[in-house]
Amino acid sequence: MATKQQIPVLAARLTEFQEEFNFLSSADAQWVIMNGREAASLCALAIANRDNKIVEQKTTETTAPVLGGVVCTSSVIPTAVTKKLVAKKFVVKDKFKVDTSKKAKVKISNLGDDFKRWFWGKIEEPFYGSVISGRPLEKNSVDGPIIAELGGHEKAETTIAEIYAMMERQPKGEAGDLMNNGFANIFYARDVDGILRAVLVGYDSRGWGIDARSIDCSNICDGVRRVFSRKPRN
Repeated sequence: MATKQQIPVLAARLTEFQEEFNFLSSADAQWVIMNGREAASLCALAIANRDNKIVEQKTTETTAPVLGGVVCTSSVIPTAVTKKLVAKKFVVKDKFKVDTSKKAKVKISNLGDDFKRWFWGKIEEPFYGSVISGRPLEKNSVDGPIIAELGGHEKAETTIAEIYAMMERQPKGEAGDLMNNGFANIFYARDVDGILRAVLVGYDSRGWGIDARSIDCSNICDGVRRVFSRKPRN
């Protein structure tokens, strides 16, 4: 057992090499900040078992991919250009409205408070089409590792216009690329202030429900969801 004299020296040495924590995602770093005692315990356990094969096995499991291969690819046609070929901006508030009537272009049963707070005031520039790929979430994960596997913030990012275009293909929850079994489809889009957020889209018996959350929160996405991002150009 470490002595009382060794403990402050140990803590100081860790501080000396604090740049080694740079590889942590912002979500992992926030977890450490909020759970200092447990994080310290995990560090101590890893050090004590550094020569144990069990630690090696756990490390392999931790670094295993969280996303599976591409299971669907959708060409999203331009949705922000009028018949006269005049560029038209995408006004989020005009499209995302709660409406479950038979006449609804897209049945939307619920808009979360965070989605409305972060996205309702957004107006996106004209959208001229893209290709969106969907990949299964293979295991429970926070957003940081998911975004990292997608290639970082820029490559993970989609627009609200693209999300709506995919919903238009399944306006009443029909089968398609978006999961329609109550589990959320995950997108990453920038809000009205340019901050990247996780946008969650799920369908229940009433219609589509849309919400958003900070990518830095500790909420865990369970491994039955599908993650969408824009397919990179060759």
